[in-house]
Amino acid sequence: MITKHHLTGFFTLKSQLKLMISTSKNRMYLNELSSLINRKDKRSVRSWCLKNHLLVYKDSSGEYVIKEEFELAYNMPLILNLKATYGESWVDYYKLYENGELYKILDFPDLKKVMKTGYVPKGKLSKKLFDGSLK
Repeated sequence: MITKHHLTGFFTLKSQLKLMISTSKNRMYLNELSSLINRKDKRSVRSWCLKNHLLVYKDSSGEYVIKEEFELAYNMPLILNLKATYGESWVDYYKLYENGELYKILDFPDLKKVMKTGYVPKGKLSKKLFDGSLK
């Protein structure tokens, strides 16, 4: 027996599929990726995608990835570096980086580098010397 709840789920699935089909602009085919990641053939592009946990889809036009997923995988080293360097405020730096406005970092008075190390002072003297600043 088909209930209203089942039909609602069907229509949301149908609208999601329409959205996926209409977003063909979000596709990047492997031949486009080769120049961006400095690889020469499709096999090496596929292995880069596998190494970076990027799903490769296929259709009648060829193999492709989702543009947003590629940008995330491509920028992941930068994101991890910003997280390690700036802590919780890494998002602000990343937004400036994406917009090409890195000079605006100078206008942020409250954003400071957060240097985290694995060292935890154990003795009284070393705690006094480091004053907990490297935590």
